[in-house]
Amino acid sequence: MRKNVELAVVTGANAGIGKEVTAGLMEKGCHVIMACRRLHRCEEARLELGQRGLPGSCECSRLDLGDFASVRQFAASTRRRMRQDQHPLDILVNNAGVIGVPPVQGVDQQLRINHFGPFLLTRLLTPDLAPDARIVNVASRAHKQGSLRVSEGKIQGTPSHWYLQYARSKLCNVLHVLEMQRRFAAEGSRVTAHAVSPGRVYTNIFDNLPPLARCLLKPMASALFQTPKQGASTVVYAATDPELKGRNVLYLHNMREARASEVAQDPHLARQLWEASSAAVEWGPEDEGAMKP
Repeated sequence: MRKNVELAVVTGANAGIGKEVTAGLMEKGCHVIMACRRLHRCEEARLELGQRGLPGSCECSRLDLGDFASVRQFAASTRRRMRQDQHPLDILVNNAGVIGVPPVQGVDQQLRINHFGPFLLTRLLTPDLAPDARIVNVASRAHKQGSLRVSEGKIQGTPSHWYLQYARSKLCNVLHVLEMQRRFAAEGSRVTAHAVSPGRVYTNIFDNLPPLARCLLKPMASALFQTPKQGASTVVYAATDPELKGRNVLYLHNMREARASEVAQDPHLARQLWEASSAAVEWGPEDEGAMKP
């Protein structure tokens, strides 16, 4: 990889918005590590992107955000390579997400995959960020319907409905950005972070919905929702546009700054979430050791 090329990691890059975010970054000359759970689908996407004649490049790497061991393995291998190449990470896009996935043995899978996995990945990759790196959490307007209660260092309860579980996970995406912004500013870092709503986009994320909801929503979504390329535009804007350099804009929607919910702007709740998330992913001494150069 040439050292003058920006390096990006995009999770869930094998389809939908993630693939088009990868294309948008490649259009700007970036080299993108496509971090995906299903490598065969990632390779299919990589080959298709390679046929578009874009100036950038991409490669595939396995990452399962629901498996914290997989997250640690991906982060460790990616960091080793970046240090060998002497090439820090310029852009991290936490795009992968699920909706409608039921809890497993009482564990909210939407919270685990949409928030805890990206939280752990971001924290592990932070030491190898470039000085002016950007982190983009792909959130949703659904965060405005989300609620969150943290006590005794843990996130309490699981909403009874799948949509409210999803909304809570998206609220966590925005609160995660709020706390990152605070921490980077306190350290005097130039790294910036943004939460982005891509709008209503028709992708295969709806495949996990309950059958009745899927039957009702998919025909409407295919007719009325944005395409993945349209949805990816605000994500690429947040990750690359010079207008945002050095600016910690909390929340963007439709290519412009927007107002997040009042709950998403609560700095005390954001700090509580950070500590609860650290406990949930079992952040320990070995992780602190991995953070050191």
